[in-house]
Amino acid sequence: MIGRMWTLLVEFIRDFFHEAARGSREHWKGLLVFAAVSFCVFILLIVLLLKATASYKFCGMCHNMGTYIESWKQSSHKEVSCLECHFEPGVWGELKGKWKAQTHVVMKITGTAPPRPHTEIADSSCLREGCHSNTELVAGTINFKGVEFSHNTHLNNLRRGKKLKCVSCHSQIVQGEHLTVTETTCFMCHFYDKENHLEISDCQTCHTSNRTKIYVDSNADMPFVHKDYIDRGVNCEQCHFGIIYGDGHIMDNVCVQCHSEPHLLEGSYSSEKMHFNHVTAHKVECFRCHANIDHYIAREKSNKYLEKQKIIKTAVINSGLHYDNNCAKCHTFSQHDNIHKMYAGDGGTEVKEMPSGMYRAHLDCASCHLTVYDVDGATNKIKRTGFNELIKSCAECHGAGYDDMAKHWKEILAKELSKTKKSLAEVQLDQIENAAPEATHIYKIARKNYDFVKNSYGIHNIDYALALLADSRDRCEKVLAIIDPAYQAKTITSPTGCSELCHSCVECIETKPVPFGDVQFPHDVHVVDEGLDCLDCHSSRDHHGQTILKNCKDCHHGEGVGAVECADCHSATYNLFHGQNACDEISCDIKGTVDPMAADVSCTDCHTEVGEDKAMTDAALKQACIGCHDDNPAYGTMVDEWRQEVEALNIEGLKSDLVQIQKSVLMAIRNGDYTYGAQDLLNNAEKNLKLLDGNPIHNLEFAKELTKKITGLLEQARKQLQRHSTIKTLSDKEYKY
Repeated sequence: MIGRMWTLLVEFIRDFFHEAARGSREHWKGLLVFAAVSFCVFILLIVLLLKATASYKFCGMCHNMGTYIESWKQSSHKEVSCLECHFEPGVWGELKGKWKAQTHVVMKITGTAPPRPHTEIADSSCLREGCHSNTELVAGTINFKGVEFSHNTHLNNLRRGKKLKCVSCHSQIVQGEHLTVTETTCFMCHFYDKENHLEISDCQTCHTSNRTKIYVDSNADMPFVHKDYIDRGVNCEQCHFGIIYGDGHIMDNVCVQCHSEPHLLEGSYSSEKMHFNHVTAHKVECFRCHANIDHYIAREKSNKYLEKQKIIKTAVINSGLHYDNNCAKCHTFSQHDNIHKMYAGDGGTEVKEMPSGMYRAHLDCASCHLTVYDVDGATNKIKRTGFNELIKSCAECHGAGYDDMAKHWKEILAKELSKTKKSLAEVQLDQIENAAPEATHIYKIARKNYDFVKNSYGIHNIDYALALLADSRDRCEKVLAIIDPAYQAKTITSPTGCSELCHSCVECIETKPVPFGDVQFPHDVHVVDEGLDCLDCHSSRDHHGQTILKNCKDCHHGEGVGAVECADCHSATYNLFHGQNACDEISCDIKGTVDPMAADVSCTDCHTEVGEDKAMTDAALKQACIGCHDDNPAYGTMVDEWRQEVEALNIEGLKSDLVQIQKSVLMAIRNGDYTYGAQDLLNNAEKNLKLLDGNPIHNLEFAKELTKKITGLLEQARKQLQRHSTIKTLSDKEYKY
C-alpha cells in the first residue's frame, strides 16, 4: 500500500515538471508576460502596503496609540509623517524599521510582546535634512521659559558622565503634548544628589537673566527687580527655599516592569553600565526607574491661615530647618498662630484684611529668620534669634539703613501700643455696663485688636498693626462719646506717612538725590527750600509712593529757564530727537534715525514761548518755523502735515494693546503660566512707548521705526504667553491678590 502511494507521488511530480517544462517551451512568451504582470502586481501591493502602514490611521488601529496620535495632530510636527521620525533616514533605515514593526505585530499576536513596549527615535531622524540641523543646534543658545539653554553643551559633551540623546529631554510623558521638553529630566540631572554636584545645581546655572522687572502674583503695583537683590549679594534661597521636591531615589521592583528574564534580574550592574544601556544606547525615561524630582514655586491655597495647613501637612520634610512650610515638624499650629495671622493681615476684627507686602510676595518665615550664604559652593543656613540679629536680614536684602527702619518701627509700635493702652484705660468698665449695649461690643473689639497686636509682634506687618491700634483708639473715643454725649471725640491719626514710617530713618530723603528720569532729583531743594509735600509728587502708600508728578514747568519754565537743561526733564524728547535709546528684544541701546535739525537747532529755537512761561501753541510753533526758514509760509503748513502723520501712527492704540497684554500677563500669572519672557518684551515695548511720549513730531522717522519695534514686541509677547509653567499657583476662585 505504501509502495503504491509512493509510486503515484513520484509519477505525479515527474509528469508535472515534464509538462511544465514542455508548456514553458511552447508558451515562453506568455510566461514572460505573466511573470512581468505578477511582478508588477507584487510591487504595487508592496508599495500600497508600505503606504498604508505609514499612515497615522494604521498606527491608530492599536488602542494604546490614540493619545499619542491626538497629541501629534496638535503639535508642531503635525505635517511630519510618523515614519520620518520613527524610522532612521535612508532605505536601510526604513527596511529595518519595517522589520521591527512586523516582528512586534507577531509578538503582539503570539502574546510574547514586552510588558512595557516603547519606541525609540534616533538622533539621525531629528537631524535629517530639512528638519533640525546639527549646525543650527550647536550655534548659540535658546531661551526656554527664561532659561538660556545650549544644545551644544548637552548633546556634544558628557552630562554627569552620560551621553544624552535628543529624546533624553524631548519625550512623550506630558499628556496632550507631543515630544515636548520633559522638564523632569532637567530636574533629575541637576538636582539628583545635588550636594555632590554643586556646580550644576546652583540657581544661576540656569537662571542667568536679570530681568528688568517681574510682577509678584497678579499685582501690578508690585514690580520686583531681581538684579537689585543679586547685586546686593542676596542668596536665591533666602527667598526661594523648599522648591525642590523629591530625591530621585531608585524605586523598588522597577526592573520587573520591563524585564522578565531571570538572567537579567539576577545580575549585578554598575551605575555606568546601567545608564549607558538605558540612556545612551536606548531611550528609557528617568522616571521609569527613579522617583520623580520636581522644581517649582508652590503658592498657597488662600491667605486664610487654616488653609495653609494643607500645605504644611503635605510639605516635603527638609533637613530639620526652621522653614515655615515645615513648621509642623517641630511646632503645633497654635504656637505662632497670632504672628502668622498678623503677617497674613487677617487676624483683626472688623478691620479690613491687609497682608504684608512680603507675605504677598510669598516670603516665608525663614526669609528673615534664617541667613543663607555660600561657602566653597555649598549653601549654609543659620537660624537668627533676637531682634538685633533678625534685623540684619533687612539690611542684607534691602540695603543699608533698613535695619534702622526696623528699629524705628519697633519704637513707633511701642508708642502706639502705649497710646492705645492709655485710651483703653480711660474707659471705665462700670460706665460701659450702664451705657448702651453697643458700647460693650465696641469696647470688646477695641480690646481684642489691641491684645492681638500686643501678642503678635506687630512689626511683622507694621501697616496692619498700626491700623488695628488706630481702630482700637477710635473705638475708645466712640465709647466715651456714647457714655457721655457731651464728650467731643478726638480725631485719631496714625504715623503711616512716608517720612514718618520709612524715609525718616532708611535714608534722609530730604537731603538725598534720587533718580528721576535720567537725572538725580534733589529733594533738599524741593522739600526743604520750596516746602513741597510728599504727596505733591508721589502717590499714597497704597501704591508705594509711585511718582505721579508729570509737570515741572511751573518752576522751570519762565524765569526758571536755564536753571536746568531741557533734557534733564524732557529726556524722552531729547532721546527721540537724537534717535537713541530704542529697545528691541535684547537691548535698549538701539540707535535709529537722527532728526536733521538735531545738530543745529536748540529747544528754545522752536519753543519760543517757554521763556515767557506761556503754553506753547501751534500758532507760535508755526511762526517759529516760518521765521527760521526765510518767512516761507509752507513751513507753517508742514506742522499740520506732521500732526496728521503722528495721528496715523496710532500710538494710543499701541498703548491700549500694551495694557491688554499686561492684563493677560497678570491673568496668566494667576493660572500658573510662564510669563517672564513676555514680561521682558512688554517692558521693552513700554520703554519705546515712553520715548514716543516725547512727541513724535520731534523726529517722525524715528517715531515710525519705534512703532514698528513696539508692534513686533507686542506680537512676540502674545506668542510668549504659553502654558506649562514651573510655577504652580491657584485657581482663579481661590486667588485673592
